[in-house]
Amino acid sequence: LQSVFRGRAAIWMQSLLNLEFKSVPFLGDYVLLAFGIGITILMQSSSITTSTLTPLVGVGLISLEKMFPFTVGANIGTTLTGIMSALASSNIKVGMEVALAHLFFNLIGTLIWFPVPFMRAVPLSMAKFLGSMAADLRWFPVAYIFTMFAVLPIIFFLLSLAGVAVVGVLGSLLFLALLALVI
Repeated sequence: LQSVFRGRAAIWMQSLLNLEFKSVPFLGDYVLLAFGIGITILMQSSSITTSTLTPLVGVGLISLEKMFPFTVGANIGTTLTGIMSALASSNIKVGMEVALAHLFFNLIGTLIWFPVPFMRAVPLSMAKFLGSMAADLRWFPVAYIFTMFAVLPIIFFLLSLAGVAVVGVLGSLLFLALLALVI
């Protein structure tokens, strides 16, 4: 990938993908967010958008701070696929409820993490931490994926079968343990 992006192509791609307007500092991020929405609507897949651009972060063509708006835009853009599917379904009302829940979930998440610049530091620092862990420990990505997509869902499923009282007691204990850890 590095051999493909050399010379003028690399300079052009880097200036385009790391868009910044000096007169209005954060305007470039909103343009990149809109670009992420547009590309995802065209491709009808946020996975294609993010998995195409993520390696460019790895080779240094896109900064992590500029990949964040692309990803947020891709998450918003992918909701259009759900809306189109809902409109084509036999039960439009239920389909639109689900599609709009998906849209509003992504919009609310965007409103929490994107408009205020210091709030962007939270997901960006988490991404940097996980990236450095993956670079330092070869087993970490596999363990992380196994934990997040197998172990935790099974635990939550078993807790849902256990009932409200068990979840309340375990949740309270977990909350007190986290509170003790913070204090």
